[in-house]
Amino acid sequence: MRRSATLACVITYAGIDYHKKFSMVTLGDQSGKAVTTQRIPNDRQSIERFFSDFPNLQVAVESCRGYEWFVDLLKEIGITVHMANPYRVALIAKTRCKTDKIDSKILMELLAIGFLPTCYQPSAGERRLRERLRWRTHLVRNASRIKIRIHALLDKENLGIGLGKYLWRGSARENLEKVKLQGPGRQQLFSKHLKLLEQLEKMVAIEDDWVRKTARTNQDAQLLMTIPGVGEFSALSIMAELGDVKRFKRSAQVVNFSGLAPSLHQSANSRFPGPITKQGSSALRWVLVQDAWRAVRHSPQFRLFFSTVSKRCGRHGAIVATARKLLQVAYRVLRDQTPYDPGRVGNQTA
Repeated sequence: MRRSATLACVITYAGIDYHKKFSMVTLGDQSGKAVTTQRIPNDRQSIERFFSDFPNLQVAVESCRGYEWFVDLLKEIGITVHMANPYRVALIAKTRCKTDKIDSKILMELLAIGFLPTCYQPSAGERRLRERLRWRTHLVRNASRIKIRIHALLDKENLGIGLGKYLWRGSARENLEKVKLQGPGRQQLFSKHLKLLEQLEKMVAIEDDWVRKTARTNQDAQLLMTIPGVGEFSALSIMAELGDVKRFKRSAQVVNFSGLAPSLHQSANSRFPGPITKQGSSALRWVLVQDAWRAVRHSPQFRLFFSTVSKRCGRHGAIVATARKLLQVAYRVLRDQTPYDPGRVGNQTA
């Protein structure tokens, strides 16, 4: 049954607590007062039928796993969608009683009064690029796990040392395929591991070829690759995880977004600096740390920065600081659309 025209005119805001099978929707008027709360199943027909009565509705949805199709469908209907930052919403609206109804109501009220902390909505192209790059990372990590299991099988018969240090390169790899294990059932397991590793490496090679072709035809990727330590995969990953860099006004905002900013607890005249916040994309932080190690080896400027910081913070703290500096340089390269300049590293030590 369709709602009355009067109710449709009153409804202005909505808060949605999204779940996999259903969503809890709280509708509110212009002042942010809750009018009704309903639970709708997460299928296309039900969603279109429910929201078709509210063409000018503004909706708040928390960023969570699997929300993309839901948000895209709401935008197709013509609804304005605001993505809420779940961490900041939890800090603003703490409550002893947490239910789906209360969560959706809080989102609606924060949106109505203009206090809703929002987060970035990546475009469809950015989401596709992220998923493709993360798939490549998933394949590489699975291949590494298979290699570790093969090492374990060899070590059970004291054969790992005899095959040499470079077990997965050149003639050592050929000798590995000729190994015959004596343990019961180990030979069959060993051959299965080798077949699976071969298949994974073929899939990784396909993804690497796609990464090379994509990076060659992308101007931003070419600019990022002028930075020491940044390769084709890293450049695309930085682009995909950051999204539109124009939304950042300063490099400090990019650092906060990545979770590489150090935490701080201050009370009166006491200051207690802590570890990095780790809020944001873990994939971006991992890529930056790997690139930072390469930059330290190949760039005198980054090597000087790393050695200066390591005297105070140690190697682990210094490489995180170098990754943070690398991100700041990458942001300026993308923002200004200019190649890497060694002077961008600066003389600051932290």
